[in-house]
Amino acid sequence: MKYLCTAFDVAVYIKTANFPIKQEYGILESIWERREELLAAKYKAEKKQFLNLIRHEMNKLDGSLDYVDEINYILKEMGSKYLLCDQEFEQDVIASYFKVIKIQLLLTPGKKYCRIKLRTIIRSFGYKRRTASLVEYMNKTINALGLKTYVRGLERCNIRDVSLDQVIIVRLKNM
Repeated sequence: MKYLCTAFDVAVYIKTANFPIKQEYGILESIWERREELLAAKYKAEKKQFLNLIRHEMNKLDGSLDYVDEINYILKEMGSKYLLCDQEFEQDVIASYFKVIKIQLLLTPGKKYCRIKLRTIIRSFGYKRRTASLVEYMNKTINALGLKTYVRGLERCNIRDVSLDQVIIVRLKNM
């Protein structure tokens, strides 16, 4: 399923959280133990392979590669007429952003919510304005991941109706 976590999502979570190495291993163990609910099918077979893929993704994050350009270059060198569309990549980035938030909420001790300005979220995707298609995709992703959005006072909200400078709170649905 598209909304299950990938090695890239886990790598982003670990890199951004900046855990001590012992805690990092504990988090990876927790993810592996909950693999049936968290991980995409191709990562569930073998633990060592899964951990190696995360390390590989973390090493890539340390570099400064533009993945879309790199993939398109490889496809071009192979003689393929197909090129990876920026929109496909963009949707993967949006989904990954919210998957990392879900991982944080599930696995970071004491973290029950994530607070962030809507403008900050939109800018992190490279947008200057809120578009209908962006909001639709964000809402679809949030719902599919089992997340809910709130504004101050824990009042449920929809991203389409919130002002850009308003802080939204992202929580797990079951909390």
